[in-house]
Amino acid sequence: MYKSIILTIFASLFLALVGCDDGPVDETVVYQQEGRNVKLTANVTGLDTWPTALYVALAAFNDESDYAITSRRITDGDGSLSVALTGISDDATRVELCVLNNLRQRVATFATIEGTALQADIDTIPFALGNIHLSMLAALQNSVFNTTCIGCHGENGTAAAGLFLTEGRSHEALVNQPSKRVDGGTLVKPNDALQSVLYQVLTTELTKGWHYDHTGEVIDSRRQRLVMEWIRGGAKE
Repeated sequence: MYKSIILTIFASLFLALVGCDDGPVDETVVYQQEGRNVKLTANVTGLDTWPTALYVALAAFNDESDYAITSRRITDGDGSLSVALTGISDDATRVELCVLNNLRQRVATFATIEGTALQADIDTIPFALGNIHLSMLAALQNSVFNTTCIGCHGENGTAAAGLFLTEGRSHEALVNQPSKRVDGGTLVKPNDALQSVLYQVLTTELTKGWHYDHTGEVIDSRRQRLVMEWIRGGAKE
């Protein structure tokens, strides 16, 4: 048994010496990753507004779940961006520039590539977006105001209670503005979500008894969290 151990040691030393004689040993192992590749290029702004609990990512999804199949977090600062998502499986039906939470669950979407564009028979599928603003407010505008609020608040040129929540007007209309319905209330009080009328309207029964009850408008906890984090972070534009 001891002879066997000694022979094994000598054999290992011999192989090591041979490796040294032949030059340095390359220990890098390259694995060929199967699947499709998508390369995002854009000129971005607004990335510095995100907290650690939510983040911007390039992610692949199928039609059955809001959880990303695969994703790549975007951590670069504002400016020219070039990010590749590789190894996208065949069951992915769309790739999104989006916001994820720490469970890799979709919170909001900025842009999507899907259908025939995602099935292109080339090594790397381009996803070119030009100039795009990726702030928390932009995500909030896309996923909450545009989908839920602007029908009554400005889409047709008029706004209930004079509150315009359309793109380009929502920030000025909300931040540090007094509420017309809640005495002493502020629509959005930066850094204090719980004392902001906007957050109360979307998460409590504050509007019961008003002309229009907003109680069930934004029941998705992910989007409620987005509103809270935006206000907590200073309600930046």
